[in-house]
Amino acid sequence: MDDGNPRPQKRLRTDPNFVETPTTVPDSHLPSALSPSILVPPPEPPSPTSPGLKPLPPQVLLLALPALLLHPPTHEKYALSLFLSLRALRLCLQLPALAPEVECYAWTALAEVGMRVIKSGFCTTSEYSWTVGLEEEVEKALGKGLLIAQKHPVLRHLRHHLSLLNSHFAFYRSNARFARAVLRRLISTFVPSDPPTVVYTAHLALLTQLTSSPPRIQPFSWKWCKRAALTALTNLSAIAAQNQHFSILKLVAVLRLRVLVAAEMWDVVGDALQGAEKLLSLAFHDSNGAKEGGQEREVKREDSEFLTCSYSITAQEVHDSAATQSRSQTPLEMGPDDKARTEQPPADAKNTREDPLTAALSVHTLMLGIVYHTRGGCARAAELRLAALHSLMDSGAQVGGVNSDGLVEVPLSPHPPIHLRVSHPRVVFLLTFLISAVAKRDPVGRRPKKKVFAESGIVNCREGYDEDVGGAVEINVPPWFSHGDMENIDQSTLRIEADLLCELAAVSIQRCDFGAAGKHLDTAVAHTRTHGFFSEYASRITLHHAHLAHAIGDTDRAGMCYRVAAYLDGAGPVGASDTNTSGFVAAAARAGEALLRIGLAAKQAALNTTSNPPTVTDEESHAPYLDESTVALAEDAIARCLACASAPLPALAELLSAALSPSQIIRSKSLLKHALALSGSAGDNHMRALVLAVVGAQYVHTSPEHAMEVLAVCETLGAGMGASEKKPVSAGSESETGKGASVCGMGNAALRLWVGERFLELFKRAGKEKRVQKQEEFNALYRSAVDAVRMVGEVS
Repeated sequence: MDDGNPRPQKRLRTDPNFVETPTTVPDSHLPSALSPSILVPPPEPPSPTSPGLKPLPPQVLLLALPALLLHPPTHEKYALSLFLSLRALRLCLQLPALAPEVECYAWTALAEVGMRVIKSGFCTTSEYSWTVGLEEEVEKALGKGLLIAQKHPVLRHLRHHLSLLNSHFAFYRSNARFARAVLRRLISTFVPSDPPTVVYTAHLALLTQLTSSPPRIQPFSWKWCKRAALTALTNLSAIAAQNQHFSILKLVAVLRLRVLVAAEMWDVVGDALQGAEKLLSLAFHDSNGAKEGGQEREVKREDSEFLTCSYSITAQEVHDSAATQSRSQTPLEMGPDDKARTEQPPADAKNTREDPLTAALSVHTLMLGIVYHTRGGCARAAELRLAALHSLMDSGAQVGGVNSDGLVEVPLSPHPPIHLRVSHPRVVFLLTFLISAVAKRDPVGRRPKKKVFAESGIVNCREGYDEDVGGAVEINVPPWFSHGDMENIDQSTLRIEADLLCELAAVSIQRCDFGAAGKHLDTAVAHTRTHGFFSEYASRITLHHAHLAHAIGDTDRAGMCYRVAAYLDGAGPVGASDTNTSGFVAAAARAGEALLRIGLAAKQAALNTTSNPPTVTDEESHAPYLDESTVALAEDAIARCLACASAPLPALAELLSAALSPSQIIRSKSLLKHALALSGSAGDNHMRALVLAVVGAQYVHTSPEHAMEVLAVCETLGAGMGASEKKPVSAGSESETGKGASVCGMGNAALRLWVGERFLELFKRAGKEKRVQKQEEFNALYRSAVDAVRMVGEVS
């Protein structure tokens, strides 16, 4: 009796090239209760719409298995899929009488899967015994595949692909010279008939190897590669212009900007930034401001005739510089054109959100522009780009591709597109918090934006990281990713968190929240040591410890930490001829130690002042109370700050130069005026308060009214640099936990005490008894706060 609902037949591969009638299964292979007609349909004449079915040849099935078994590294069966893929390809290569194209495809697939296994780290552990000798097997596969592809012109496309794999494999094994030679040889063999996709891929691969180091060699040095990288970009741009592929031209412009920033070729970064922004339709009317900022950043030693005419610091300049305090904590005041660009998106804004390539390139360009202008001390230009970056990130633009996995398509119509790997959207999202925290320099206010961005960034870093699993969770990655690629995303997340902890510690020190600063530094040390990159942050964390000790009055520890930080950053002995061997940390450490020693020397000189103070007859002489070692240290710090030229180091250089020449009043005031302009352009109220304090001290004896005005602005800034109000706690808990180091609502008590003493001096000279009495009460309050901070520092 026939079954009215038979079981469905197993799926068979449909191949239009093989139109044959399926054969019936012999009766001996079937159960006695079933007839052959139940399992095998009756033969029908072939037709174009229903071709015949035939089992796949073994070699075709084995070649197709790796693609069917493909899993991303986040899948629990990732290792098993790689093992089965290797097993299938090995079995395929063992089959007799393989066609040349099939054998070449098999060797190519074996090399690809083997490289994924190697990059995932399975070969470095004895747990996976099936990976023993895999590197030699991959090398053999590349050689065999290239040999077959060279013998058969029809396999030219595989020869290109195998050459790229050979270069990647050699680069991974730290043979960078051979890897680059393979790519250059491949590029030289291209002919006009080769598809642009292959040509661009080879050029981009060469550029990647010229701008990075092999995984087993750290760190990367730009000394020998920056010229070659720029040449490669020029060649790629010429090919794209000839083919009229404007998407490649945009990509090249952004890559050139990235290379120049990474190589610290700051003198040409500005032009490259303008070119990239123009191609991406990112218009910012800050050319005048950038020009003025560039003129202010150039620290020149003017002649005496110019200094005589420009040294005076007017009250208007003081108030203009202080006005940045309110602008930095409130929405940016824009002109009509700026408002039109921000409130009403440009015509291509929709295309930017919908086009993943343009969105990704725009985000990278904006970030690099913010870094460039923040380094140059032009807060206005950085603020405009930061607002555009936040707008783009909040608009839901596909900065990480359609699938948010870090892959974007570069259209090359009418040819196939290039799948370009960009920064993963998770990394871009966290990097936005870090760049925002770095660009916001102003610590004044109840909740400064620098602190808000740093705290929010740390929260997002920790929310997306599972400590039990040991990596980021719930992120999309391409299926061909390896464990090594996932580790790169995790390491980027961990380093961004470390940078945010340092920024949070810095703003806590500036706001005199010393208890929180100490906790953040302890967390940064534990975080970097736990994840194995403490040596990369040792100099920076030590510099923050020096600033913390300096702020609480522990001068011995501060001096020691300054010297250690400079040493860890590669600074040579004081007075060394080459000051370019170190970086920002060394320059800041030398400047901090110099200011510390100048302050201690001035304090000691004030205590030892007699009725006949020393006179200085030589106009080029330094302060009489400074010894030779302190002068040499200050001069070394000035040279390093000018060589680094990253804000706020130029302003520090001017401040130190003014401190070394107190007898040259005109020159000193001109240097301080320049320092005030630099700090105002950078939006750094912390540095501005220090400069205003020194400026006010110079006018105490010559212009009391002007001194009062300058010191009043300084006192206002000092009051704004205070920790946010907290609930009152008992004295016992403060002494036990050490939280008493931050005085609620007091601000920078040391600065306010110093300014209060100057006010007291001016009031006494003017005979204002009521103001004197009131100021003495304020000074007593400030002095008690300073003493409390120092007592906590001594206990800790």
